[in-house]
Amino acid sequence: MKPFHTEIVLQTTSARVWELLSDFSLYPQWNPLFPKVTGPGTAGERHEVTVHLPGIDPFTVQATLCDKGEGGVSWHTAFLGRPMLAWTFSCRIEPVAPERLKIRLDSEFCGILAPLFRFAFAKSMEEGMEQLSQALRRWGEKGNVRCMRC
Repeated sequence: MKPFHTEIVLQTTSARVWELLSDFSLYPQWNPLFPKVTGPGTAGERHEVTVHLPGIDPFTVQATLCDKGEGGVSWHTAFLGRPMLAWTFSCRIEPVAPERLKIRLDSEFCGILAPLFRFAFAKSMEEGMEQLSQALRRWGEKGNVRCMRC
């Protein structure tokens, strides 16, 4: 099934964006799509991830942090077992030039129920991913990450 996809080019460093993505305690302050993540912060471990799609009440999923490295983060969760419905979300940091990088967001539903969920969440998912891109621009290019920790 075709994933939802968006990308944005930022005038900043990978290290600065990585500060935002890697510190889950800061998510409530800047991340409109995933306003709360609780768990050990370790790849391979389960986390509670609150998802806030525009126009839909926030909901919490149990997701496995598949990847957490300076190249980005990715999450995977299965609802009703993997053959029925699974969801993967990733945020990748791709350097383009010094102090310039591309942020690539992908969200994909898989399984028997995937077409239904893709259809039901299409507009909200696209809007939510765009809001996340803009938040990364706002905080990655201009915001003071250190102030967020005060």
